[in-house]
Amino acid sequence: MKKKLSLLSVLLLLTGCWDQNVLNKTKLITAGGFDYTKDGKIITTASVPEANAMESGKDSIENQIYTATGTTVRQSRFKLDREVSERLDISKNQIIILGEDAAKEDIYQLLDVFYRDPKSALNAKIAVAKGKASDVISKKFEETKKAAGLGEYLRDSILSAEESSAVPRENIQTVCPVMFDPGQDFALPYLEALKRTIHIRGVALFRGQKMVGEIKEPLSVTYTMLTGKKHEIAMNTTKKIYKNKKPARLNYVTIKVKKNKRSFLVDVTPEGKISAKIKLKTKVTITEYPSDNLSTPTEVRNIEKQLSKKLTKDAQTVIDKLQAMNSDPFGVGRQVMAFHYPVWERLNWEEEYPKIDFTASVDVEVIGHGIIE
Repeated sequence: MKKKLSLLSVLLLLTGCWDQNVLNKTKLITAGGFDYTKDGKIITTASVPEANAMESGKDSIENQIYTATGTTVRQSRFKLDREVSERLDISKNQIIILGEDAAKEDIYQLLDVFYRDPKSALNAKIAVAKGKASDVISKKFEETKKAAGLGEYLRDSILSAEESSAVPRENIQTVCPVMFDPGQDFALPYLEALKRTIHIRGVALFRGQKMVGEIKEPLSVTYTMLTGKKHEIAMNTTKKIYKNKKPARLNYVTIKVKKNKRSFLVDVTPEGKISAKIKLKTKVTITEYPSDNLSTPTEVRNIEKQLSKKLTKDAQTVIDKLQAMNSDPFGVGRQVMAFHYPVWERLNWEEEYPKIDFTASVDVEVIGHGIIE
């Protein structure tokens, strides 16, 4: 009797499989996108990779595209489910793409469903597409035939851009708290579908939950430098430091940033006047210099001077663009809120931010120029 009671108590502790997902009855979405119709309804587009056996014995990937329209994201998702025999599953999604017009509206309304669903892939990348998201997801890119589908191809393209510092590192989870921070904004990768490949145009800038503009590559590399965040692989950029050399290629130098030390100072005077300054001390190696003449310390110092001048100018251009768009991704407002709260309480930050004195400077030190002396 005691054994039976013990067995019964153990059985009561078993949870069973109430929330199981049977994979052979599921289609895994690896890329999703959102657009709006003219009357404000939401167009949801999803890509599901399916393997097709070939005569060579190798599998090729064919991306099945599904589209549905609804008043809300969840409603359009329900309609998508009715289009297929299996159940669509978003838990392995790798990227969400927002169409340009959709990004200029409140994007939280499109992302809310992901934050409420415990099975959502919150580490999925998020990006803005020039034009419509559906055009990007429906495009038959050459590389997607060899990779594991559209989602992996788009995600890896963004990862590559992140590693080269062309775009900041963001995903669905990281943008959520910033969307509701009155003192800081954010930026997302900005994509464009070409004939056979995806092109990273630069970064899409946001104010609150709405896209307000863009910074194109290669200036987006300067934007990423100004964030001060560490990048693990490479921060490469080519700059024109001279004007009159012939042929034109002799006016350029390509550098790889090895170390980028950032100081960020926000000052508020007793009268309440706000100023901000970003200073970068940047150590670089020269990876290409067609003019070649790097054998003398004088020439190296001259290149350091020209690079500092050029990068400072580019950094100021980025900041001027941010203020013109009223986007504060560096968090000047957050600094004012944290350290000068009485001043912050009196401000209308959207009106004040474009008018503050905000400057940048970059001091470049060349620490290497290759094996050729």
